[in-house]
Amino acid sequence: MARTHARLEQWADAGWSNSVVFGWGLLQGCVFPGFVDVFFLPMALARPGRAYRYALVATAGTLIGSVVLYIAGAEALAWLEGPVSRFFALTPASMNAYRETLAQYGAWAIFASTMSPLSTKLTSIASGAAGVPFGDFLFALTAGRLTRALVIAWLVRHGGADAVARFTKHTPVPPPTPRPPRRHV
Repeated sequence: MARTHARLEQWADAGWSNSVVFGWGLLQGCVFPGFVDVFFLPMALARPGRAYRYALVATAGTLIGSVVLYIAGAEALAWLEGPVSRFFALTPASMNAYRETLAQYGAWAIFASTMSPLSTKLTSIASGAAGVPFGDFLFALTAGRLTRALVIAWLVRHGGADAVARFTKHTPVPPPTPRPPRRHV
């Protein structure tokens, strides 16, 4: 554990930690499954003073990725209203009723998806495809993502980091083993 913590501290001090956290947030927001916390949380544990910054950077990445998926879902709406709706015997009236329901409650569903293990990617695509108003989508997504990330940052800053410090203080960290020089052939 101490060796891993020392390695994370090196990465956090390397100068590119914000880029890594943002990049993973962007990729996680629109491509890869998983949690944005994969990079944000260890970096925040390594440097608790930067926990809130990492939370904001990770949130920015996931928001951009989710907006891309919302737009993709909105573009798919024409296709869904055409051949797919005819296949499932959906009438324009039933689609409008569904949109009205989403306009009324969709923001709460989006907010809930950011707090749960449900995929925000699917929620983003479905929100665009179902016609959730973009302002409602963006507000709910931002509120949910910020709440989750800032709560995690607060926990790291005021509890988790102390536990890691207590553990690593009593465990000696071995010096990194030097790498042999590479030979050029």
